[in-house]
Amino acid sequence: MIKTSTNYDMVKYIYNELEENENEKFKLNTYTDGSLEKEVESFLEVKELLDKSFEKPSEFVINKIKKFSCSVMK
Repeated sequence: MIKTSTNYDMVKYIYNELEENENEKFKLNTYTDGSLEKEVESFLEVKELLDKSFEKPSEFVINKIKKFSCSVMK
């Protein structure tokens, strides 16, 4: 069997970074290839977990970064 999709394609697909025609082809491939569909679902689960684990920096940290940036730009 020839592999038509790569992991890179899947990552681009779940982050909506494929061109429109590539996106449609990839989506069609997921409908016709059950193993590809399962792989995409796995990637989506990982993406969801990564999104949940992202921590927003505190206001204090943001202000320190801004202050430092301003001092370097002078």
